[in-house]
Amino acid sequence: MQPSATTLVFAASPYCNAAPLADCLQAVDPRVRLLFDHPAQLARALTNKSVDVALIPVADCFRNPDLAMIEGLGVAADGVVQSVLLKCNVPVAQVRSVMRDPASATSNALAELLLKRHFRRAVVMEPFRKEAAVDAAVVIGDRALCSAPAPGGDIDLAMAWKELTGLPFVFAVWAYRRDHPAAADFSGIAHAAYQAGLLSLPRLTARFAETLHRPQAFIHDYLTRCLRHELGAREREGMELFRRMLAEGVA
Repeated sequence: MQPSATTLVFAASPYCNAAPLADCLQAVDPRVRLLFDHPAQLARALTNKSVDVALIPVADCFRNPDLAMIEGLGVAADGVVQSVLLKCNVPVAQVRSVMRDPASATSNALAELLLKRHFRRAVVMEPFRKEAAVDAAVVIGDRALCSAPAPGGDIDLAMAWKELTGLPFVFAVWAYRRDHPAAADFSGIAHAAYQAGLLSLPRLTARFAETLHRPQAFIHDYLTRCLRHELGAREREGMELFRRMLAEGVA
């Protein structure tokens, strides 16, 4: 079913990290209908025109020249992020096989890139399979945020990127099709929703503390210190460096 002319369908992941961007969309514009799905599915929904705007992994945006991103907003980290991890079953110096997370092409590509460039490991990236016997696995979102440490340790991928490049890492951006007839409206809606989301942080913190069974202080720290939702010049620089590295075939 195609979106109607009077409805603007925004789509985001159900993860805690997207809430400040997405939670208030319907409150700021009555035309908005909000859907949730895993990041990899959001990119497909955007390209097949079942949604109008989606918070998609940045690697998916790079791959599709028909997509444009809303400037200034996304999901990023400048150092430790806690919710995008390489969970190692053996020490990283012994990692040879890595299972992808099915939800995000960006996090999988970042893990492979960092293993090659930062940890000097040549690895085989395996598809997601429950109970697969691998040396490490990429785990993202609330599942990573709430997980116990892996036997061989956890590598925070945003922190490893910062160690390698000195720059923040952008995981996801709001994207839309360049030829969309309502494209001029999208930035204003998204930015207004984010400003409303900032005002709603106490409510969001309480909600996710309850659903994720974590202290409110932990969720507040994650949303305000670990994550960045406003993308400036340094975030753009980090994003462009990641784009170049992917184009060079390093991941």
